[in-house]
Amino acid sequence: MSDSQQSLLSRIKQNLELVATVLLGLGTILAAFAAYQSALWGGNCLTAYNQAVIKFGDANREYLNGALATSFDTMVYLEYLREDPRTAADVDKMISKDMVRAISWADNSYDKKLGALEYGEEAKIESELEAKWEEFDELDENSEDREKVLASIYELESKIAYLPFLESPRYKVARRSPGDALAKEAQAKMEEGIKANQIGDAFTLITVYFTIALFFAGLAAVLREDRTRLMLLGLSGLVFLFSLLRMVLLPFA
Repeated sequence: MSDSQQSLLSRIKQNLELVATVLLGLGTILAAFAAYQSALWGGNCLTAYNQAVIKFGDANREYLNGALATSFDTMVYLEYLREDPRTAADVDKMISKDMVRAISWADNSYDKKLGALEYGEEAKIESELEAKWEEFDELDENSEDREKVLASIYELESKIAYLPFLESPRYKVARRSPGDALAKEAQAKMEEGIKANQIGDAFTLITVYFTIALFFAGLAAVLREDRTRLMLLGLSGLVFLFSLLRMVLLPFA
């Protein structure tokens, strides 16, 4: 080993305590800063979560308003039918048809069958349906033929793209869009809170890394064997630099 190398090694050995002290000081400061950032990001996370909950509440309110408006529209529609002399006598029958059709198409994904038939074909099936419904209404409630007629009605229903009053896409969009917009904002806030929580966890982990660096530096400061002290200081320096690099790459609150 040359004289210059021996001189450098000698100076390092003489300043081991100084190096350990510097690492301890910087590690303590940076660990405290990382813990501070973790706390800030934790606060940001809670704020975003609270805003998301508020937005979800607003969205639910709008959905409820839409449901109430739908109920009101339905009542107005029924009153309109009762006041119209052409439909006044058949209101109950028409309601029963719409309910049966709505349930049937909700179970059979009617939207996939939209536009499946030409207008003339659909009109023909509609005429057959009207005739079947009239036949069904004329049958006695205890008649065995009611089930057969109802089965044939369901078979015809499955061939057309009938949209009940409350299942109009334009109507549903109009009633749901305010709630959907607020729900989208709430989801964005929720994702913002999740991201803030992840960043806060990363700063907490960096605090742990700095603590490990402090542990190695503290051991190096109290031990007497030079080789062991050098090894511990080397480990402390590596962990310190790794922690510092990880912290610099994270966004600060």
